Amino acid sequence: MKTTHSSTDPALVLDVMAQLFASGSSLPAALAAAGRHLPGCQALTDVAQKLLLGLDWDTAWQDTTEDPDLTVLAQELRFVYSSAVPSAHMLITAATALRANRKRLAEQLAQELAIRLVLPTGICLLPSFILLGIIPMVLTLLPG
Repeated sequence: MKTTHSSTDPALVLDVMAQLFASGSSLPAALAAAGRHLPGCQALTDVAQKLLLGLDWDTAWQDTTEDPDLTVLAQELRFVYSSAVPSAHMLITAATALRANRKRLAEQLAQELAIRLVLPTGICLLPSFILLGIIPMVLTLLPG
């Protein structure tokens, strides 16, 4: 089964799963609940079923590799799976780190956009600056 790109927010899924872990859910149960109730996470129910059937981590997640958000989620949850300790604190920390990275990337892209806009803005404003600022000043300095 192929998965298309969804609007999954890995940080939100980690936060929800952290709350499920805090209430006593196991990793497969939390994945199944997130898959049933969060938009764009339906593939997580399949992952949960595969884990319950005893498949290894990579095999359980192999159908989600085309979705970059689910790939990030799988990477963040790998340690929880391998340690067999569903730690809510660990997931909250991972969600916070994902949000910080996303914010840093957005700030970097905004800075790059500002730099890219300088040249076109300058080219558009230069003729009006010359016509309205430089030429009248030069005309006033000319004798007669």
